[in-house]
Amino acid sequence: MIYAAAGDSAPAGDDVEPVDLDWERGGNLNRCREPGDVDAAFDRREEHVGVALIALVYNNPDTDKVLPRVARGLRSLNPETRRQSLLALMHTARLHGRVDAITLELLQGLLYDRTPISVGSRYEVRGTATQTVGDLQAFLPAELLPAWVNQFTDY
Repeated sequence: MIYAAAGDSAPAGDDVEPVDLDWERGGNLNRCREPGDVDAAFDRREEHVGVALIALVYNNPDTDKVLPRVARGLRSLNPETRRQSLLALMHTARLHGRVDAITLELLQGLLYDRTPISVGSRYEVRGTATQTVGDLQAFLPAELLPAWVNQFTDY
């Protein structure tokens, strides 16, 4: 079972079958729910790790386990993984009502990341970072956010 709504969790004693994730084609990575699978994918430098990270946000309600993986993605050398990690951060705020100081600090730095998200793309990582700040403003109470987020306007 995939848990997609905030506050959903597996019933106690729910035996969830392991998922055999297809890292080569990335076809079923939306079923990723184990932080260890994402860690191993980062270690192997899997191309589709960002997709699995977004799925982890949806399928694992434990933000204490999810947010460190989001932070790892925000530090990735791969601009597409950074972009997907920003999306994971947006979804974490929307679904779980929470971010942390580390991801906020990394987000602030990515607001200046002019790297194209892929070769030849006119879209830069900072564009997704800007959208992420707007989503945090929309989905989280101002008192949970640092002043720079609350005062942010598109650069």
